[in-house]
Amino acid sequence: MSFQAKVRETGQLFVATNEVDRDGVWTKDVDKLEKGKSYVGYLFSAGRSGPDVVLKKPAVAIFESDTLEELSVLIKLVVS
Repeated sequence: MSFQAKVRETGQLFVATNEVDRDGVWTKDVDKLEKGKSYVGYLFSAGRSGPDVVLKKPAVAIFESDTLEELSVLIKLVVS
């Protein structure tokens, strides 16, 4: 599972996939943002807002929960 969030500081889309423990080890799959936890996942470049946004190849990133804001977006993959 995973959840989608916005990075508060930059507005970038972050798709969290796993929790990260204090030692930096990726642990269980995630499905919601929980206070006091850290997450690893895919960070996409900040884009313009609107119904259709093209996102480039993501980078792997780790964020603490208080730097994220959970959101729900529909992601449509288009192969070009």
